[in-house]
Order: sequence, then structure tokens, then C-alpha cells
Amino acid sequence: MGFRFNKRIKLGKGLGLNVSKSGVRPSYRNKSGSVSSKGFSVKTGIPGVTYRKAFSKSKSSGCLLIFILFLLLGSALTIVSCKNEVSKPVNQWYQGGTLHKSKIIEWKKASDKNKLATCGDFCANIYKDNSIDEIKIIARNLMICIDEAVKDIQTADKSEVSEIASMCLILIEN
Repeated sequence: MGFRFNKRIKLGKGLGLNVSKSGVRPSYRNKSGSVSSKGFSVKTGIPGVTYRKAFSKSKSSGCLLIFILFLLLGSALTIVSCKNEVSKPVNQWYQGGTLHKSKIIEWKKASDKNKLATCGDFCANIYKDNSIDEIKIIARNLMICIDEAVKDIQTADKSEVSEIASMCLILIEN
């Protein structure tokens, strides 16, 4: 039995060079298998068991084409998955406030998330030098203040949210 030498040099993103006594060959690996100029292998999902197929000598010129095609397909899938991650909106606590010009009667029916986001907008315009965490604390206190100020008072239902918010902010600061 002869000695075998094989070394893989990683180039990143699944690309690599396989170095052996017969030469240097490029290869591409991902979670489902690998492709090189000698052939391809597919992982079966059973640890230690793979399917390997070597290209015949007459088809070795087409192997480079398959390798490049596999590389381009992998790159395209990576770009598409990155694009999908970027385009997904992330709902933060301060997004989606719609009560800026609403009446208190609408405020009472709104969700806490909408109330907090609206208060966050009010506070962000006033406290521009504060951090987002400090603004969240002030916005939460403002939301509580507005809720308490209009809780059992039907005459306040026709007042605007911004009017009550400005009064509460004055109270909060003092």
C-alpha cells in the first residue's frame, strides 16, 4: 500500500485548492457536497457515508465548466439570500406610530405598541441628544402619563393626543 498525500487550502466561501502528489486542483464545497476537476461527491445525511463519482479521462475538459457553473450557482444563491435578509423590515418599538394627530378617543382604542411608537416620535423630536434607550424610557413614561390623564374622563376624548402629550412632557420634566 502506498502513501497518499492530500492537503486542502481554504480560499473562503467554500472555495479551495486541493494539493496532492498528482498536482493542484480547485474545488468547491458546501453543505450538500463538493465539486472538483476530478469529480463530485454528495453527502447522504448519514455520518461518514458519501456518494462519489469521478469524471472519466475523456470528460476532464468539461469538469472545469461544471466547476465554474457550480461556483456561479453558489454565488447567485448567496447574493439572493443576502438580498432577502436586507429587505426584511425589522419592527422596532419606535416604528408604526399613527396617533400623532389623533383624538384621545382613538388613543384609548389603540394598541400599546402604537401608543409607544407615537410617544417615541414625540420624544425623539424633543430629546435629540439623548440615546435611543433614554428616549424609550421617556416615551414609556409619556405613554403612562397620557393613559392616566385621560383614563376616566370622557370630556378629554375630543382633545388631541399631541395636546395631552405636551402637558405630560411638561409634568415629566418637572
